[in-house]
Amino acid sequence: MSVPKYKRQQSKFELINKATAITAYTLKMCSNEKIFPKRYRWCITNKLVDTMLEMGKDIKIANSIKVSDSNDFAMRKAYQTRALAATNAIFNLMDVAYGMFDIEDSTIDYWTGAMLEVQTLLKNWRTADIERYKDI
Repeated sequence: MSVPKYKRQQSKFELINKATAITAYTLKMCSNEKIFPKRYRWCITNKLVDTMLEMGKDIKIANSIKVSDSNDFAMRKAYQTRALAATNAIFNLMDVAYGMFDIEDSTIDYWTGAMLEVQTLLKNWRTADIERYKDI
Protein backbone atom coordinates (compact mmCIF):
# COMPACT_ATOMS: atom_id res chain seq x y z
CA MET A 1 0.00 0.00 0.00
CA SER A 2 1.45 3.34 -0.94
CA VAL A 3 1.42 6.52 1.13
CA PRO A 4 -0.88 9.27 -0.17
CA LYS A 5 1.06 12.11 -1.76
CA TYR A 6 -0.05 14.69 0.82
CA LYS A 7 1.32 12.50 3.66
CA ARG A 8 4.70 11.85 2.10
CA GLN A 9 7.77 13.36 3.66
CA GLN A 10 10.68 14.73 1.74
CA SER A 11 13.19 12.10 0.76
CA LYS A 12 16.75 12.64 1.90
CA PHE A 13 17.85 11.93 -1.63
CA GLU A 14 15.38 14.34 -3.26
CA LEU A 15 17.99 17.10 -3.31
CA ILE A 16 20.57 14.85 -4.96
CA ASN A 17 18.05 13.58 -7.51
CA LYS A 18 16.82 17.07 -8.38
CA ALA A 19 20.36 18.47 -8.59
CA THR A 20 21.34 15.63 -10.93
CA ALA A 21 18.25 16.18 -13.06
CA ILE A 22 18.78 19.95 -13.43
CA THR A 23 22.45 19.36 -14.25
CA ALA A 24 21.51 16.92 -17.01
CA TYR A 25 18.90 19.36 -18.31
CA THR A 26 21.48 22.15 -18.34
CA LEU A 27 23.96 19.97 -20.23
CA LYS A 28 21.32 19.28 -22.87
CA MET A 29 20.40 22.96 -23.10
CA CYS A 30 24.00 24.11 -23.38
CA SER A 31 24.81 21.57 -26.09
CA ASN A 32 21.85 22.75 -28.19
CA GLU A 33 23.38 25.00 -30.86
CA LYS A 34 19.98 26.47 -31.66
CA ILE A 35 19.95 28.03 -28.19
CA PHE A 36 23.65 28.50 -27.48
CA PRO A 37 25.82 29.09 -30.57
CA LYS A 38 29.23 27.39 -30.51
CA ARG A 39 31.11 30.67 -30.45
CA TYR A 40 29.73 31.40 -26.96
CA ARG A 41 30.67 28.06 -25.40
CA TRP A 42 33.88 29.27 -23.82
CA CYS A 43 32.35 32.35 -22.22
CA ILE A 44 28.88 31.25 -21.08
CA THR A 45 28.01 27.60 -21.52
CA ASN A 46 31.26 26.16 -20.17
CA LYS A 47 30.96 28.30 -17.05
CA LEU A 48 27.34 27.30 -16.60
CA VAL A 49 28.05 23.59 -17.00
CA ASP A 50 31.17 23.71 -14.79
CA THR A 51 29.30 25.53 -12.02
CA MET A 52 26.42 23.05 -12.22
CA LEU A 53 28.82 20.11 -11.97
CA GLU A 54 30.62 21.73 -9.02
CA MET A 55 27.31 22.29 -7.25
CA GLY A 56 26.35 18.64 -7.66
CA LYS A 57 29.77 17.48 -6.53
CA ASP A 58 29.64 19.66 -3.41
CA ILE A 59 26.16 18.39 -2.53
CA LYS A 60 27.30 14.78 -2.82
CA ILE A 61 30.48 15.40 -0.82
CA ALA A 62 28.50 17.15 1.93
CA ASN A 63 26.06 14.26 2.01
CA SER A 64 28.89 11.74 2.31
CA ILE A 65 30.32 13.37 5.43
CA LYS A 66 28.98 11.59 8.47
CA VAL A 67 29.02 13.99 11.39
CA SER A 68 30.56 12.69 14.58
CA ASP A 69 32.30 15.83 15.83
CA SER A 70 32.47 19.58 15.25
CA ASN A 71 35.15 19.24 12.56
CA ASP A 72 32.93 16.92 10.53
CA PHE A 73 30.03 19.32 10.89
CA ALA A 74 32.17 22.31 9.87
CA MET A 75 33.35 20.46 6.76
CA ARG A 76 29.83 19.33 5.85
CA LYS A 77 28.46 22.84 6.34
CA ALA A 78 31.29 24.29 4.23
CA TYR A 79 30.39 22.03 1.29
CA GLN A 80 26.71 22.87 1.72
CA THR A 81 27.60 26.56 1.67
CA ARG A 82 29.76 26.13 -1.45
CA ALA A 83 26.88 24.37 -3.19
CA LEU A 84 24.52 27.15 -2.14
CA ALA A 85 26.92 29.80 -3.46
CA ALA A 86 27.06 27.89 -6.74
CA THR A 87 23.26 28.14 -7.06
CA ASN A 88 23.53 31.93 -6.92
CA ALA A 89 26.26 31.91 -9.55
CA ILE A 90 24.10 29.65 -11.73
CA PHE A 91 21.16 32.05 -11.45
CA ASN A 92 23.45 34.87 -12.55
CA LEU A 93 24.65 32.88 -15.58
CA MET A 94 21.08 31.91 -16.45
CA ASP A 95 20.08 35.56 -16.32
CA VAL A 96 22.92 36.50 -18.67
CA ALA A 97 22.04 33.64 -21.02
CA TYR A 98 18.38 34.64 -21.07
CA GLY A 99 19.31 38.20 -21.99
CA MET A 100 21.74 37.17 -24.72
CA PHE A 101 20.16 34.15 -26.39
CA ASP A 102 16.83 33.11 -27.82
CA ILE A 103 15.59 31.10 -24.85
CA GLU A 104 11.84 30.67 -24.76
CA ASP A 105 9.99 31.98 -21.72
CA SER A 106 8.57 28.53 -20.89
CA THR A 107 12.07 27.03 -21.02
CA ILE A 108 13.60 29.65 -18.75
CA ASP A 109 10.63 29.34 -16.37
CA TYR A 110 11.16 25.59 -16.06
CA TRP A 111 14.93 25.95 -15.80
CA THR A 112 14.90 28.63 -13.10
CA GLY A 113 12.02 26.94 -11.27
CA ALA A 114 13.92 23.67 -11.05
CA MET A 115 17.03 25.50 -9.93
CA LEU A 116 15.05 27.41 -7.30
CA GLU A 117 13.71 24.10 -6.01
CA VAL A 118 17.27 22.77 -5.65
CA GLN A 119 18.33 25.97 -3.89
CA THR A 120 15.39 25.76 -1.46
CA LEU A 121 16.07 22.09 -0.67
CA LEU A 122 19.72 22.92 -0.09
CA LYS A 123 18.89 25.81 2.25
CA ASN A 124 16.44 23.63 4.17
CA TRP A 125 19.03 20.85 4.49
CA ARG A 126 21.66 23.24 5.80
CA THR A 127 19.20 24.78 8.26
CA ALA A 128 18.12 21.33 9.48
CA ASP A 129 21.75 20.31 9.94
CA ILE A 130 22.48 23.45 11.96
CA GLU A 131 19.57 22.60 14.24
CA ARG A 132 20.46 18.89 14.35
CA TYR A 133 24.11 19.42 15.23
CA LYS A 134 23.81 22.53 17.40
CA ASP A 135 25.08 20.66 20.47
CA ILE A 136 28.24 19.37 18.80
